[in-house]
Amino acid sequence: MKLLQLMAALATFTLLSCGNHTNDTVQAIEANSNPQITTSTVSDDIALISLRNNCYACHNPKTESHDDILAPPLAGIKRRYKKQYPDEQSFVEHMTEFIDSPSEEEALMKGPIKRFGLMPKTALSKDEIKELAKYIYHHPIEAPKWFQSYFKEKHGKE
Repeated sequence: MKLLQLMAALATFTLLSCGNHTNDTVQAIEANSNPQITTSTVSDDIALISLRNNCYACHNPKTESHDDILAPPLAGIKRRYKKQYPDEQSFVEHMTEFIDSPSEEEALMKGPIKRFGLMPKTALSKDEIKELAKYIYHHPIEAPKWFQSYFKEKHGKE
């Protein structure tokens, strides 16, 4: 239990010192000087940091337009994967496999590959990718301001 508390404290310190924290974490710390941090909270926060530090380099939700982004928005990728693989196990498995070993043959989104090219292989481990895929499956993913109207224009629906 002490190890878990130490890990939670270290993760919280890292989140706060890097400026990559969620409001929930900050509110929990402000509300209680000894917040109860669960393993799932720690792993979610670590996955969020990884998402911001790795994925958003290309899939940046802060871009001003479709022309400014380097890769398709993660919100669109999540939508497509959930449509094809609605259950968590399949979603995580397929997303993990593609990110770990990107190939045109296995790509779900052929249009973005034509527009942006094939995603490069990541330096993340397969376990790190799997945690990211789980996080993406279970949490809302920020979309660029322009995404909804662009999606509607291209696909005729929201």
